[in-house]
Order: sequence, then C-alpha cells, then structure tokens
Amino acid sequence: MFSRIRYRISLKYVVITTVVMVVVFGGLFFWISARHTQLIIAQVEKQALILYRQIVLTRQWVSDHGYVLVAGEPAHTGGRRLRQIKTVTGCAYTRITPAGLTRRLSSLAAGSQMYSFNITSAGRRNGNRAPDAFEQRALALFRQGRVEPIKSIEVENGEHVFRYAAPLEVRKSCLSCHQDPGFRLGGVGGCISVLIPFESAYRSIRRERMILLLTMSAMAAGIVAVLFLFARKMIFNPIHRIKDLTARMRDEAFCDDDSARGDELKEFAGLCHQMDRKLKSYHQELENKIAEATCDLSRTNRELAQANRELRALNAARIDFFSEISHELRTPLTSIKGAADILARKASCTEPVYVNIIQKNTDYLIRTIVDFLDYSRIEAGRLELDRRDTDLAELVGEVIAARQPEAEKKRIDIHLQSSRSCAAPVDRHRIYQVLSNLLANAIKFSPGGGEIVVGLRDDREHVRVFVKDQGPGIAPQYHRAVFDKFFQVPGRKAPDGLFKGSSGIGLAICRALVAAHGGRIWVESSPGAGSCFVFTLPKTRQDREQERDAEKA
Repeated sequence: MFSRIRYRISLKYVVITTVVMVVVFGGLFFWISARHTQLIIAQVEKQALILYRQIVLTRQWVSDHGYVLVAGEPAHTGGRRLRQIKTVTGCAYTRITPAGLTRRLSSLAAGSQMYSFNITSAGRRNGNRAPDAFEQRALALFRQGRVEPIKSIEVENGEHVFRYAAPLEVRKSCLSCHQDPGFRLGGVGGCISVLIPFESAYRSIRRERMILLLTMSAMAAGIVAVLFLFARKMIFNPIHRIKDLTARMRDEAFCDDDSARGDELKEFAGLCHQMDRKLKSYHQELENKIAEATCDLSRTNRELAQANRELRALNAARIDFFSEISHELRTPLTSIKGAADILARKASCTEPVYVNIIQKNTDYLIRTIVDFLDYSRIEAGRLELDRRDTDLAELVGEVIAARQPEAEKKRIDIHLQSSRSCAAPVDRHRIYQVLSNLLANAIKFSPGGGEIVVGLRDDREHVRVFVKDQGPGIAPQYHRAVFDKFFQVPGRKAPDGLFKGSSGIGLAICRALVAAHGGRIWVESSPGAGSCFVFTLPKTRQDREQERDAEKA
C-alpha cells in the first residue's frame, strides 16, 4: 500500500486532501459541538436563574408580610409544629413562614420531576436542609465573598443533572426568626441550590453531535471526491502522459537510473537532471569547438579589418581621384564650350549643325562632371548647406524659366500648380539643383507635344513638391533602385536620340540633397502611365543643423 502511494502522485493527493479535510472539518466539528453544548447549558442555566429569582421573590414577599395563612394545613410538617389559627366559624388556618413555604414548594417541585431546589445554610436549624457536597462547596465560596453563581453538571442515579447554586442574602425580616450569631444584615445566610434534570438535553447533545459528525464526514468525503475528479482531469491525466513520455525518452536517449524512480513528478525531475547533465556535456563540447572557431574567427577578423582599412583607403583615393579629375576636366571643357559659343555666334560658320553638336555634348559633359563633384562631396561628408527661408514657388518658377527653351524645342508645355507661396528654410542652390535634375529628366523622357506638371502643396509641417511627366513610366520593382547611383532602368529610352544615356547619379544626388534637408523623395509610376517624382521638405530646421549654426555663431 505504501509503495503504491510512493509511486502514484494521485494517491498522495488523495491522502493529503483527506488529512486536510479531517483536520479542517474535525476542528469545525469540535467548535460547533462546543458552541451547541454551550448554548444548551446556557438555556438550562437561564431556567435555573429564573427559578432562583422566583424563589427569592416569593420568600421576599412572604418575609415582607411576616407570614401567610393556609387553610386545612396539618398541625406540623417536617418535624416542626406550626402555629394554627381558628376563625369564629371554626375554620383552621396554619401560619407558614418564608422558610416553611420554601420547603413546601421544594417538595412539590421534586414530586413533579421537572426540577427541584433546596435552601440550606451552614447554621441550619432543620436536618432536612443539610447541605450536600456541592452545596457545601458553594457555601464556602459564598462565605469567602464570591457573588457569582456556582454551576456544575453531575451524575446522580446514573443520569446527568445540572446543579445551580446562588447566595441567599440576609434581610432585616430574616433576623426576627434567625438569631444565630452568623446571621447579620446584608451577609450570606445560606444558598439556594437548583437541580434540573439534564439527561434529555445530554442525549440531545450526543444525537446532534452524531448528526453533525456524519454530515461533516459526508461533506469532507464529497469535497475530496470532487477535488480528485477535477485534479484528475486537469492535472493527473496530463502528468500521466508526461510520465509515459518521460519513460520513453529515458529508455531511448538515457540509461536507466533507479535513483529517479518515484512518482510521476520525481521521474520527470530525474529526466530533467539527466538532460541537464547531458546538456552540460554538450555545452562543454560546444565551448571547446567555439573556442577553436573563435581563434579562427579572430584571425579572420584581423584579416578583414586590414582589408577594410585598405578598402577605406582605396575608397578615399577613388573619391580624391574623382574630385581631382573632375576639376581637371571641368576647366578645358569650359574653354571648349566658350570657343563653341563664339563659333556659333560668328556668321562665317557654314556648318552650324556641328557646332550645335559640340555645344550640346559639351553641356552634357559639364553637367556630368558637376554631378560627379557633388556626389564626391556627399560621399566624403563635406556637403554644407546654406539654409535660408525661401519662397519655393518663386524658386520653381526660376527652374521652369531656365528649362523652358529646352522644353520648347520638344513642344512640351510646363504648368505650375501652386495655390499660394510655400516658404521653407532650404539651401536655395541645392534645391534648385534637385528641381533642375527632376525637370530635366521629365523633359528628356516626355514625348514631343506632351505636358509636364510641377506642383507645390503645403502640408502643415512639410512642403510637398512633385514633377509629373507623360513619359514611358517605371515598373514598381525599380521604384527604389532608380535612386541608386549608376542605375538605369532597363529598356527605358528617351524619345530624342541626342539625350540617350546618362551618368546615372542625378537621382542619387537628388535623394542625398533632400535627405540632407530632412526630407524624403520617392517616385509614383507604372509602365505606360508616366512618372511622378515627389519630395518633401520640412518647414522648420532640424535640431542638428540648428545646433551646428549655433556653434558657428
């Protein structure tokens, strides 16, 4: 039996809950039984108190009147002759004192078998009133100054009785009959003891205790059963499945360990312990392998760091090369452009077509070199902005006016949509460059006779600018890539062969310049539906630039 309890957690649960219920309901049973017994004893005590007070009031009434006359009484009672009075008609009446009346009432009460009482004192004058052991103890306590009643449950003739004793105070009327030296006014002349049968109440207490015991036992058993059913469904069944799984895992992956034998949870804990030991072993092996790999990784990191330093040096050299070569190329190209302009103005030039080709390609090379210079500054982090409050509507108008001759050659109309002036703190030259690049691309890829719309809109915290053309459009998968340097959309060609091809960094420069202002740029387009390039500029300066300006000031 004990071995089954050891290996079954459900049996442990039943034993523990049963013990807990026995303790709880046992304590509750004893407390309720004690309270029930106290209530019954309190009721019997209250009855005894009422009897005591009735006896005292009866004696007091008789004592205040001296005596009472009772017709037809015998000449003596209790061995003591009573005084008789006869009327003129010959009727006899017996004079009864308070003590005599009390004795008669006591005899009548004893005959009823409902209760009985007795008046006794240490200096008794009648042997029938001799105190028993209970009354002697009560008299002794009352003589010592105790005023509270004495109560006790005793067994007489095989039955339980309730004994109650209370002091009897000596009144002035008592001194006329009682001349004993121990009697003094206000003192204790004796006691009144009341005896009430308690057997029926005692049987009632035992019956109620038995009913209460059976009821609580049934309740405890029912609670244990209900708790067990719920625990079995929600706890023991899953634990049993865990035990089966644990046994299979131990048999498959681990050696059998008798030290882990026990209930389901102990076996699961043993499996966890075995897994922990095995995992620690694996962990140690992994640490050794990681240590070996770390050595190789450290060596590789050192090599990568060296390669990274060399790459940064090469990148810096590349940037310096682009800057220097751009400066070197810009000067002779400027001279070539000036000479081409002079030739175009001279009337002696018989072949102006070739001069125009020279001018156009020279402009293209100059723009390409300028773009390379700007992008080199951006990559090197040397781009500085001169931000001032600028009317963007006015700035857009200047860009449109500068690009108008180019658009007129292709019969392209450029429209400006701006309901009001939009001001923002920007670098006028750089935003002019962004707008010029976007408008140049729109003119480049728009068909002859088409239309370009340049718009401005105030969005509270930002100013939104867009350039919309009627070109071939851009597929969605290229919307991000068009802003990368040297990227060109596959198969996207300009209608005019003279403008075919580009450096591929114009939109990258636009993105960098807009981001430097704290804005954002993107494209909205689909093949065959034209393209709309949109960028936003904040209407307030960024905190970083404000701090930079403050440091300069």
